[in-house]
Amino acid sequence: MKNFSICLYKVMIVILVAIMPFASNAQNETEEVNAKANAAPSHSYWSIGLFGGVMQFNGDLSKNLLLNLYPKTVGYNVGLVATKQFTRVIGVRARIAYGKVQSRVEGKWAWEYKDGNGIPQFISQSFESTILETDLQLTVNWINWIMGCKPERFFSSYLIAGIGMDQSKGTMRDILLDKEISSLGKKGTDLNVGNTNGIDGRDMRLKLVAGIGFDLNINKNFSIPIEFTWRWQNSDYLDMTLGGAQEVVNDMYSSATIGLTYKFGYTGGCNKEKEMVLEEMEVLVVPSAIVVPGPKVRFLVVAPRNIPVERKAREIFPIRNYVFFDLGSTEIPARYVLLSKDQVKDFKEDQVELFTPKNLSGRSTRQMVVYYNILNILGDRMVKNLTTTIKLVGSSEKGPEDGRAMAVSIQRYLVSIFGIDPSRIIIEGRDEPKIPSEQQIGSMELGLLREEDRRVSIESNSPALLMEFQSGPGTPLKPVEIIALQTAPLDSYVSFTAEGAKEAFSTWSLEIMDKTGKVLYFGPYMQESVSMPGKSVLGDLPEGDYKVTMIGQAKNGITVMMDTTVNMVRWTPPINDEMTRFSIIYEFNESKAIAMYDKYLTDIVIPKIPEGGTVTIHGYTDIIGDETYNQKLSLARANDVRNIIENGLLKAGRSDVKFVVYGFGEDQNLSPFENKFPEERCYNRSVIIDIIP
Repeated sequence: MKNFSICLYKVMIVILVAIMPFASNAQNETEEVNAKANAAPSHSYWSIGLFGGVMQFNGDLSKNLLLNLYPKTVGYNVGLVATKQFTRVIGVRARIAYGKVQSRVEGKWAWEYKDGNGIPQFISQSFESTILETDLQLTVNWINWIMGCKPERFFSSYLIAGIGMDQSKGTMRDILLDKEISSLGKKGTDLNVGNTNGIDGRDMRLKLVAGIGFDLNINKNFSIPIEFTWRWQNSDYLDMTLGGAQEVVNDMYSSATIGLTYKFGYTGGCNKEKEMVLEEMEVLVVPSAIVVPGPKVRFLVVAPRNIPVERKAREIFPIRNYVFFDLGSTEIPARYVLLSKDQVKDFKEDQVELFTPKNLSGRSTRQMVVYYNILNILGDRMVKNLTTTIKLVGSSEKGPEDGRAMAVSIQRYLVSIFGIDPSRIIIEGRDEPKIPSEQQIGSMELGLLREEDRRVSIESNSPALLMEFQSGPGTPLKPVEIIALQTAPLDSYVSFTAEGAKEAFSTWSLEIMDKTGKVLYFGPYMQESVSMPGKSVLGDLPEGDYKVTMIGQAKNGITVMMDTTVNMVRWTPPINDEMTRFSIIYEFNESKAIAMYDKYLTDIVIPKIPEGGTVTIHGYTDIIGDETYNQKLSLARANDVRNIIENGLLKAGRSDVKFVVYGFGEDQNLSPFENKFPEERCYNRSVIIDIIP
């Protein structure tokens, strides 16, 4: 039985792997077509499902009855099915199932045929056979055929016809004698009837299938199928008893099953007249709302009046005071830049790009170069400020001694390469950091947080080393000033918001058409707000008028469309038009812990804001946790920063500054950094402040 189970699993895996490319292609096609507003629940889709139920034998030992009420006559049937629905009526599906049929008779008058001769006798017999089924079936949805296709229809019905292969193994017993009198699909026994051509020597036979099914549609994606099917096997051996008449050469069995089906890959409109098209709105931000059954939805588009192509940015980049270590190692990871003694004299903070790490992450290269030089920046500052001291606190899941060994490896580097007196460096080992990342939040990504707690924290009371106006174990090192050219500055982004989409829509997409009729498609989206660089729409054009259509797939099956018009103008700022950028870093899951930044934002950031300037504030999170929660968390962080700056400006008697606030959450297309390493996730927990002239 064990060998058979292994074979069964292999067959099921082969079939699932075989249909996976088709399902994948269908999903890719769906994403493209959804963006073209043709994704209404329709006549064309893919589905996969599970089912289970009862199975009954309707052949010789059951007196050829369609319903057998003898004891021990009901078996079971479980399996998987994958379907491609081509039209509103026709579908094709592949099915694999495993089940059992059984039956018994006592004192039945029967003709048993041997070598063509009939022998009348009374029989008392029982049998049971297990069957591995593989089928290819055609379905005909007669409800859609007769009554037309309606996406909102709760109930539909379909006819089933198909062909397949059965692989059976069973035993028949004489009830009175209590012994096995024949078997099916068992090699090496004289009692075996049929063939042994199937898996594990099973009897393999061709069969025909017919039946009827009823589909109860829960929503666009899920339905409950109830099916009644009959199978005719090209054999009279399933119950190991020949038919009651010589012309009976086929055994029949039936099943009643219930299942759960997941439908996806919709690629055709079922009822175009059901699409609800709202009249075009003429303003840049669309304030009105439409009502679909259930929640309200409001569609807004916000585009800059002038979309910068590029901008020179003077960035004040904070240095997180953590060095993260690889699991199982107390050596400084290779991705950090480690100098030789003769390189120290050439090291300068404002030229860190000359010293690049071996394995640099692909995104925001310049900034990560700065961070990966953290030990060289620290050593250089300690050399220039001889009274400074630091404490290196190593934290390890293996215990304080392992954490201490990590801290010693950094001390050894600073002493041997930069010549720093060991007495200026205190070493401490801990089980976990003073400000741990790991929290009991029920997150599936706790392993990522544990990676972040394997680190060495750099603590100091020396202002020459630390960020202005801050102190404590979580204080970043003093920022490094870098100058970079942004090819897609954040104030060039166009935002599209479908308020209420999470409640009302399963997905929504964008169709953006210029005045020549050329159309760009974006989506589908599941979140309520998305942003993209204006260049994604303008391309190489200097300016353009666009009609933006939001196409929402309502959960009740209706397609909702909302329009607005947007004018976009590409603008190249003057060479001396330089933006200043500041970054504020947060601990994991924190949005209110920025009181420590009050004085920094008031005394350092606000004086940099020119009269009539614009402050663009962007909040971010890492990828740990729920996407919707992270979007709200990022917006809360951004608004906290805005409130501090706004209050500081009001105290200074200023009201001339314009604010633009975004919460990008964990969106990996927009996040400043990747999320592969702990340091990248830490830097993604930030608010970026752009001060634009």
